[in-house]
Amino acid sequence: MISKKAIALCATVGVAISGIALASPAMADPVSNSYSIVGSDTLEDVVSALANGTNVTGSVVRSTVNSATIGSFDATGSAYITTKPNGPRFGRPNGSGDGVKALSRSIDGGQYTSGSTGSPANVVISGQVDIARSSSAGTRNDAGELLYVPFARDAIAYAYKGAATGIEGINTSQMKSLYECSPGFQISGVTVTPIIPQNGSGTRKDFLAKIGSTETLMKTVTEGGCVVEGQEHDATTLTAESVMPMAVSRWVAMNTGASYDKRGTGILGSLVAGVTPITGTGTTMAPNSAYYADTTWGRDTYLVVENAKMDSTNVKYDAGLFKLLDSAQGGALTNAQTLVSKAGAVKKKFGFLPPTTGVVSYRVAKTA
Repeated sequence: MISKKAIALCATVGVAISGIALASPAMADPVSNSYSIVGSDTLEDVVSALANGTNVTGSVVRSTVNSATIGSFDATGSAYITTKPNGPRFGRPNGSGDGVKALSRSIDGGQYTSGSTGSPANVVISGQVDIARSSSAGTRNDAGELLYVPFARDAIAYAYKGAATGIEGINTSQMKSLYECSPGFQISGVTVTPIIPQNGSGTRKDFLAKIGSTETLMKTVTEGGCVVEGQEHDATTLTAESVMPMAVSRWVAMNTGASYDKRGTGILGSLVAGVTPITGTGTTMAPNSAYYADTTWGRDTYLVVENAKMDSTNVKYDAGLFKLLDSAQGGALTNAQTLVSKAGAVKKKFGFLPPTTGVVSYRVAKTA
């Protein structure tokens, strides 16, 4: 039995109660009686763990608001989701861009169509999405309707499979050549297949920008090029002599057991000369702060909400949502403290570090 005192504690954002066994991996398609979260594949497991409750740190941590549970929906699964009781069925947002678009349509009442194959098209989803997970930053606009709130620090490396000389340490210039299919998309004379995440992925957007390429310069197989499109962070799809961008956080979580294991026989490569993305092995694996601090390959990630709901002077202000994203709260989704009973400790188990010092929330315009 949980005492009345423990129940009372649930009235704040977050609760840690020892003695309750909860599965560490996130569950897909939860039932939410408050806020719903969609978007980034990179952030889905750690956010879902906080939403559903996890004991991955040795102490149960769960982000709640006034005893109400929140629902975080995976980027992949069935082609559609229903986020609120009696709400419409709409296409599952797959990736950061798709999640931010769904939040935008939830705010303005416009019709939403996701990038998920087979999903319903042109569905009105007013009020159905409260938070979007985003592994990439947005373009600052001080009059924007959205607010990007810092979540955690991540980094991008790559997973590979093969024995081509140098495939374990491809530099930025070589990676650009690979993804632009020139010259002959080879490493040391061996043809290597470049794999890119699905369209709308924040990791895809960031990776292309970091290697100095663009969607136009990169040519996918369907466009007559060499780049294969696949679901991000699924290294089981690697074939002989192939590479794919990989969020280091996801790789760490797959090794520690915090996340579902999609490594297959892939190996993690470094894009920072002389610096490995991770330290340790297996369940003791952790992010390498030196790699995460790299100004090119490190990145801050965000939770995106409607700005008006975070503004106490606005009639749309939502005190519960504000608390859920208030990093000073131990169980808030944005908390960075590393005590075992805090959300920040859960994030570290999932391969994330605190956001860069000085990074603050900022406004961005809605997605068209």
